Amino acid sequence: MQEEKQPPNEAVATDVSWWRIGFICSVLLLEGMSSSSINVQIAALGSSLHLTPVQLQLTASIFLVAYAGLLPAAGRLVDAWDRRAMFMIGVGVFGLGSVLCAAATSGWWLVLGRFVQGAGAAFSAPAAIALITANLPPGRLRNKALALYGSMGAAGFTLGLVIPGFLVTQLGWRASFLVYVPLVVAVLVVTRTIDSAPGTGARVDAVSAVALTASVILAVGTVGSIGETSLWASGGLLAAAAGLAALLVHRGRRRGTRMFPAGVVRSPRVIVGCVALAGLFAAIVASMYLTGLELALNRGHDEFAVGLALAPQSISNAAVGMWGGRLVTRFGPGRVLAAGMALVACALGYLGAVGFQLPYAQGLLPATLAIGSGVALCYPAASIMAVSAVRPQEHGTTSALLTVFQNVGGAVGLALVTAFGAVPLAGGAQGPEAGMYISAACILVAGVASLAVLSRNARRMQGTPGSTAEPVQKMTVHQES
Repeated sequence: MQEEKQPPNEAVATDVSWWRIGFICSVLLLEGMSSSSINVQIAALGSSLHLTPVQLQLTASIFLVAYAGLLPAAGRLVDAWDRRAMFMIGVGVFGLGSVLCAAATSGWWLVLGRFVQGAGAAFSAPAAIALITANLPPGRLRNKALALYGSMGAAGFTLGLVIPGFLVTQLGWRASFLVYVPLVVAVLVVTRTIDSAPGTGARVDAVSAVALTASVILAVGTVGSIGETSLWASGGLLAAAAGLAALLVHRGRRRGTRMFPAGVVRSPRVIVGCVALAGLFAAIVASMYLTGLELALNRGHDEFAVGLALAPQSISNAAVGMWGGRLVTRFGPGRVLAAGMALVACALGYLGAVGFQLPYAQGLLPATLAIGSGVALCYPAASIMAVSAVRPQEHGTTSALLTVFQNVGGAVGLALVTAFGAVPLAGGAQGPEAGMYISAACILVAGVASLAVLSRNARRMQGTPGSTAEPVQKMTVHQES
């Protein structure tokens, strides 16, 4: 009898809260737009505010760093405190960051605004999922809402290339940040009508979150400023970053409150998934950044045209993404991950060799389509490989760890192309070709490191009596069922 009553209950939930759930899901739209829009905004920002190469790099990367550094603590805060309040705080902070960016009069002011945006996204994203699961019963409607939430990220990434690009061209770069404010206000107003969802009241280690974020910021900023600062200064900053990381590890061991469980961070397959996504997104974020600058500075494209030129990458990602899970089920995550990384690396190599010398239809267009398709293969493969290797109660923690590596990888990629002087300069004095090779190298390094981890695990398992190393490509994909 209970199963027969489930559909009416779901229908009631739809009548009461489905449109509100849609507004909650829209926060990922904001996050996706903010992540990609910087690729079409950066040239205008650089010329208007006279940004240095380090400031350009930090403007693009600090959002990723703030998101990655604060996400683990934000997830625990959402569980511990009122979920609706945490969601509203996160959305409000994101809106504040957008206003700060729009009002920026200097490079460091802009960097601060982007950091605040990233911090808001780090708090609103896990709170949105918590609100969805708290307000919808398990079953078809909840799954549909979570699918809608996930699709908002891809839609936001595409819209972030087009809408802000159009606004920069027509109204100036400040309007491209203010466009987020009306949606932020609408989400806050709607969220106030949703019932509160109290948390567990558990304590959260804020010091560890600050240490993680500060260490990543120091490391990324220092790598990007190599060549502009003295060797001693760079060494000192990197030592400070290492010290903060050591503090984070020490506090976790002493207090018994590790940010990530030991079983997760020591799993070879989790390590491979994290390393692969870090290398992949180092390449993707850096290559899009360089391409956007090249098109705007040296190819006569306005910001709207830059967004349209880059949009096929996200479109192909969405199209191929529908098949990613099925391919993993059939061929295994290891093979699909390797194929996706190889496809992206070859496309970047093509851009570095001849892609930018050819017409768009023969050069950049096929490369962006290949890159988007490769990412669509890699992301589900890496995620399934990692999540399949841990216990069900550690799935959320593992997903958060993958997100941290993904965002930190993107920030490191930007720092590397800046450190190697591979950022395009106005007048064609420096093109993006070297940066494409550096981006491809990030994928190759991640691939070699992944193979080394898997090979070491295979040897260790063979040396253990009664144990055999399970080939990654043979793993079952129980998440798909």
